Amino acid sequence: MLFAEALKALHEGEYLAREIWTGAEYIVHMPGMQYLWKILTQPNPNAGNWVPLVEDMIAEDWKIIQQVQPATPAVAPSA
Repeated sequence: MLFAEALKALHEGEYLAREIWTGAEYIVHMPGMQYLWKILTQPNPNAGNWVPLVEDMIAEDWKIIQQVQPATPAVAPSA
């Protein structure tokens, strides 16, 4: 999928990633926000504003993520 198509899908509420990414990261556009979020689910879950690189904008390997896997805790909870 081209970046232009990926942007349209983001505005429709889809989660997206690139084929070359690790599988533990994706981007999302949250309603009411003026920017995109990149979510990293492993090894240490976090999120932050995402600005695409030129490489991302000319890439043709964008894909819709059908189901986002929940983050795995980096440290096991103590009893």
